[in-house]
Amino acid sequence: MSYLDQFMQQWKMYLQQQLSICGMNYIVSETGDAADIKTNSLAYFAWLRTNSIELVGVDESRDDVAWVMLEKQLKAFADKAEKGTFDLVSKLHLEEGQIQIVLNFSYDNEQHIFYVS
Repeated sequence: MSYLDQFMQQWKMYLQQQLSICGMNYIVSETGDAADIKTNSLAYFAWLRTNSIELVGVDESRDDVAWVMLEKQLKAFADKAEKGTFDLVSKLHLEEGQIQIVLNFSYDNEQHIFYVS
């Protein structure tokens, strides 16, 4: 599994937890996991936006921006992980399966975006 897929799965687990806290269900369709992750993310972003005092008057197009920014961050981290893993494997003589990368997600309610670290 690629790092991008692994990171998307981490986001999916985080998203499922957050949706549950909000009283929402993670919806699974026949279109596939990638589409489900995006659709559920947009639903979660809409919930955050409509339930935030700071975001009064912000329209739904901002949810798409939040998704694009999250996706770009996950892709950038996946690229870094690919390069960094190669270096660790070659320098420390580790196997790739021994390396685990766990991401943290934090929401900025003023900007209506997620940061990945």
